[in-house]
Amino acid sequence: MLHVVFVAMVALLPLSGFAQAATSPTLTQAPKLDYHVVARYPHNPAFFTQGLELYKGRLFETSGLYGRSRVLSYPFPPPESTPAFGLKGVALPERLFAEGLTLYRDRLYVLTWRAGLGLVLDAESFALLSRFRYAGEGWGLCYNSSLGEGGSMVMSNGTATLQWLAPDDLKVKRKIVVRDGGQPVDKLNELECLGDVILANRWQHNDIVIIHSRSGQVLARLDLSELVPEGLNPQAVLNGIAYDHDSDNWLVTGKLWPHIYRIQFQLPVTETPVAGVNAPTTTPSQGVL
Repeated sequence: MLHVVFVAMVALLPLSGFAQAATSPTLTQAPKLDYHVVARYPHNPAFFTQGLELYKGRLFETSGLYGRSRVLSYPFPPPESTPAFGLKGVALPERLFAEGLTLYRDRLYVLTWRAGLGLVLDAESFALLSRFRYAGEGWGLCYNSSLGEGGSMVMSNGTATLQWLAPDDLKVKRKIVVRDGGQPVDKLNELECLGDVILANRWQHNDIVIIHSRSGQVLARLDLSELVPEGLNPQAVLNGIAYDHDSDNWLVTGKLWPHIYRIQFQLPVTETPVAGVNAPTTTPSQGVL
């Protein structure tokens, strides 16, 4: 039986919007990358996975749906016999739908889809520390230390546009349109930042796009169709990306999936070396400071 300790959360406030920014198209058609499955781990099939982050030996995850939204963490890799061991988290109010998640300075930053409300939680206790506002919908979130002075949060909203947010006040600094072969790539969802690239799930698609973080150009794609379980709920789509700095591998899963996969692949080379695969001596820009 699953035993989770949840912390109560107070009621939160509605919010307002931000302005647009210009973009520039790219013309390069992105190639498809090969990947290798290194390992498979149990994943609770009740979790409607939205965001995924690996930090200090624990996997942090947001699970969505109204009335069922949670922010969770558990030791990773989980024991095969007792995958619920060490699970803890916080339940959100029924009116909030947990979405994207990232870590910055030992704090969790959580989006709530259409509520226009971001939550800042302590990564250990899950105590609510502060709130922030964003315009429109909030889908995915990651932190990239290489984007401007002090770095930037990168947020998706289900379109082809990504927003850079200042990490100190979460105000919009810039917007870029993600393009492949000159065409916008929409339905961008869960994000993971690493060096000069952003990895993004596309909602209801089985591929992950690898995006140049400054230009918005899609550099490559991962087709993970072979990992998608058969016979699940149609809502059980690919969603969830986390980088493992210790192994230089990636963790991927989906909404309501019974497994998390550890995969390995070669990132495309960018003008600035990407930490990890392309530049092992450089400190990677994961979602943590």
